Amino acid sequence: MNPTDFLGREIRSGDLIVYPWRKGSEMGLRTMTALQVTPEYIGGYSNFGNPVRVRNMKTIVVVERPQTEPEN
Repeated sequence: MNPTDFLGREIRSGDLIVYPWRKGSEMGLRTMTALQVTPEYIGGYSNFGNPVRVRNMKTIVVVERPQTEPEN
């Protein structure tokens, strides 16, 4: 079973997610396409192209899911 995001939606490979970051007193949000989804972490590349592993699933939100089914 895949982990869920803050809103309870299942996180799947290919999903565009948003996660918070903090460096010293600076804080913000970054986007990432989930490439590897495990129960322990979500792996992928940040919007700056850096490899990232997000371990705190409680702060992740899925913002876009690739369409896998044809439109009717």
